[in-house]
Amino acid sequence: MSKSKKSAIAAILALILSIQTGVIASAAPASEPLADSSAASSKPTAFGNAVYNKANKLLKDSDVAYAKSYITKHIGSVTKYQATMLILKLENAMNDALPAKTDKVYTIGIQDKLMNLYKYGEPINTTISKAKDETLRKVLINLRDSGYRLYTTEGVIFPIIDYKTLEPYKPYINKDVQAYIDIMVVESEKPAVSDAALVISWSEVIDRGLSLEAFLTAYPKSNRAADMKLKLRFTELSLFYGYNNTPLIKYEDNLLDPEVRQAFDKALKNSDAVSKSALLKKLKAWSDVLESNKDKLTQEVEQYRAKAVPVVD
Repeated sequence: MSKSKKSAIAAILALILSIQTGVIASAAPASEPLADSSAASSKPTAFGNAVYNKANKLLKDSDVAYAKSYITKHIGSVTKYQATMLILKLENAMNDALPAKTDKVYTIGIQDKLMNLYKYGEPINTTISKAKDETLRKVLINLRDSGYRLYTTEGVIFPIIDYKTLEPYKPYINKDVQAYIDIMVVESEKPAVSDAALVISWSEVIDRGLSLEAFLTAYPKSNRAADMKLKLRFTELSLFYGYNNTPLIKYEDNLLDPEVRQAFDKALKNSDAVSKSALLKKLKAWSDVLESNKDKLTQEVEQYRAKAVPVVD
């Protein structure tokens, strides 16, 4: 497989993981411990402002591993607003650096060595402990300290953001970003999709969608609300169409997968919960249309889902 094709695959999979997970098991970053204070300062100080300004500069000009280490060491010295902004910017920096980190993993010799070393789902520290090649170890240590972990699918190994490495910052930041990290940890700990197939239960797909909906209800003006809306959009797409290798309606007989029917019935059995959730209301209407067509893909079913959840807005 060519490097360009690998990069394309990784980019696609990173998008899938970021919108449909997410997010996988991992080790804590090898950085200095957080400052002793239990929460961020309520008022800005000269030192706190200096920390904030330096951290912003590091996020722009330095390797994300160094910037992350500096933020980890000094986050207790800034205000909650400043801390929240730094963690949002840190996540942005981790996303921005991901293509270059991915290309590094595809460097001649690195990918082959990883193929012989890495075991699916293992923490990156475990992989590091097995690595004897010094160049490989440096690459892996930098990934760990930058807040990434390894993931594999489609025959390639590549880094993804390990949101568990952002959990230590939660006491210092606003509640909406705390909740956002919680959602992303669930996704990154156990990705929903691998090799174009669903690898979690259909019930869990619904539960994750409800978590996204709850976030948007609680924090409609959050900096990450748009990201959560996008994830919810893809949750709806999955519940109406499925995935290439896990279709909602089976290819061979055009019948709804029995596991999907079970998940729908379970989620919709509480009428009070349905009345309070836009997602469950939409799912109830979809389930009713399917039932009226004996859970078979008819023209009516096809036309309904195309209108209710269009593939292209």
